[in-house]
Amino acid sequence: MNARIQATLWCDVRLQARNGFYYASAVMAVITIIVLRLLPVQDLSWLLPVMIVNNLIVNGFFFMSGLVLLEKAEGTIEAQIVTPLRGSEYLAAKVGTLALLSLVENLAIGVAVAGFAFRPDLLAAGIVLGTALYALAGFVVVARYDALNTFLLPAVGYMLLLGLPLLTWFGIGQGTFVETALLLHPLQPVLALLGAAVEPATPATIAYGLAAGAAWVALFAWWATRSFRRFVVDKVNTADLQRQAVAPPRLRLDVNGPIVRRLGALRSLGPIDAHSIGRDAMLRWMIFIPFVMALAVRWVLPLLVDAAQGWLGIDLAAYYPPLMGYMVLLIVPYFWGAI
Repeated sequence: MNARIQATLWCDVRLQARNGFYYASAVMAVITIIVLRLLPVQDLSWLLPVMIVNNLIVNGFFFMSGLVLLEKAEGTIEAQIVTPLRGSEYLAAKVGTLALLSLVENLAIGVAVAGFAFRPDLLAAGIVLGTALYALAGFVVVARYDALNTFLLPAVGYMLLLGLPLLTWFGIGQGTFVETALLLHPLQPVLALLGAAVEPATPATIAYGLAAGAAWVALFAWWATRSFRRFVVDKVNTADLQRQAVAPPRLRLDVNGPIVRRLGALRSLGPIDAHSIGRDAMLRWMIFIPFVMALAVRWVLPLLVDAAQGWLGIDLAAYYPPLMGYMVLLIVPYFWGAI
């Protein structure tokens, strides 16, 4: 570890502490332990990998995204371009601090929930690889965004894709073909290591988790380094050139523009609102969210209802019509009214 990475590590630790990341992790750990202890199940070890992955999503993906957005807002990430710090070293420092945070938090959760009835080496390997995977994926996604409102909703889609193997953990979509296909998913090696830490596993499963997990982390590290160069370094250089160029005159679509004077106040509201929605990614997403949620209620919720009945013995079918009515009568007007 060179001096540049060491200095960046300490800067990241201070940045995370100053912005309350460690307090948030402590609160999450306490809530996770309380929820797991309150479940009417004697052996919680089988549920531990899923809860750890849930924490890794926050500690890896969203903490990395929050740090990058914070540095973009403060202008510090652009300032690092003129320093000797390389993009790979910048990412290594971020991943290292977040991995250490996740390791401490989730090992504490494991001891509180399952005692010492797990293999700490495999659990630690799964936590470190999982945090690195989610943190690098978070940087790949957030690098192209400059504000939280444009990043947050697309991030949900990426999280759903990265969390697909969790469905089979609860008995949804099981089958030989699905299980074989999921071996190529980035999260599956992490789940294999976390599962091997709490239940007996073959040496082949452990070897697959370590080798495939390291390969996926290396691939995402290359992707994140490329994204750093494309969306941070090149973007700053392009912005410098654009500031030197003379921008052509643009048609004003606001209350003081020529469209209002030509069409009048009421008739010009349509073009102005359409222009505002086209410029704001959050508003564009809010138009389509009700449709996505309706499709989820129609096609995904029945699968979850069947899984809950088989897993917990609880019949939730009676709640399906109220949920569909709730979607139509409340969710759609809420989102479109917010726009």
